[in-house]
Amino acid sequence: MNSVRPFAAALFIALAACSADDEAAKPSEAAPVPVRVAEARPVESADTFRAVGTVRLRREIDLGFTTPGRIAAIAVEEGDRVRKGQLLAALDTTTVGADLAAAAAERTRAQADLARARDLFAKGWVTRARLDTTEAAYRAAAAATTSAQFAASTARITAPADGHILRRFAEVNQVVNAGTPVISFGDNRDGFVLRVPITDVQAAGIIRTGSVPIDIAALGPAPRAARIIEVAGRADERTGTFAVELALPPDPALRSGQIGHATLSMRGGGPETMLVPSSAVFAARAGEAFVYVLDESGKRVKARRIVTGAMNDRGVAVLAGLKAGDRIAVTGISQLTDGSRVTPTVSGT
Repeated sequence: MNSVRPFAAALFIALAACSADDEAAKPSEAAPVPVRVAEARPVESADTFRAVGTVRLRREIDLGFTTPGRIAAIAVEEGDRVRKGQLLAALDTTTVGADLAAAAAERTRAQADLARARDLFAKGWVTRARLDTTEAAYRAAAAATTSAQFAASTARITAPADGHILRRFAEVNQVVNAGTPVISFGDNRDGFVLRVPITDVQAAGIIRTGSVPIDIAALGPAPRAARIIEVAGRADERTGTFAVELALPPDPALRSGQIGHATLSMRGGGPETMLVPSSAVFAARAGEAFVYVLDESGKRVKARRIVTGAMNDRGVAVLAGLKAGDRIAVTGISQLTDGSRVTPTVSGT
């Protein structure tokens, strides 16, 4: 009986030692990561964002000739102001004039043939079929003459309205095809606009306020008021953005191509839309992303999928996945994983 007691004591000591060794073998949990946190807050019913664009005359068109030929004269330079009807460019009319003369002569001959055929038909000396053929020949000759007259009249480019010469695409003695742009013309009648590209989310929520503050560096630091007159109905195929046109107040210093900024307003995404700092968002892709949300204890974070909306200098709009008051990590994101321990401090303190 006495020999059993020393054995039991030795077994207890061995088990205790093994237990201690097992505890020592367990890896220690990572130290808490210090992070700053911020609360998700509802987006205001209207938010603003800045967009940059270029000044343009609202109506800018490329002018060219309707027939091919050699350019005999270009009477304007880039930047010139022109009046309605002023000559801008002209073709060498040697060929066009010859074509018109030939067409007119053929029409005269066909007209005489038709007169004789009608007289002979009335006397019964030619058939109805012969008269119909002669009438068709005259109509063809008259149409050719009209075409030649049109070509001769459009061998000159004149200003369709008061405006500016924005660009010259060709030079004197250059041979051009029909429809080739020769001059880019800006029509003054509808004034200048600021054309800015915006995202699809911004275009869907844009508010057409009565006055939009804009600034154009080339005109000085004073802000100006513009008015939204058009939002594109489809996106640009190259950039995926929508163009917004803002009518600018008259100013003699305005020039096509100047850079301007507009402060636009857009509706929020609804009562469930939240705003979070952009630094809190990670793994963004195709309108979705993740944030780390603190649990109820405030000592651990959980990764949560969110649906993102527009982004501006105030943060990222979250359309789904968060509710007001959710606390999210905004720093130390690269050190965190799902379930990490954290030591939070309020952002800004």
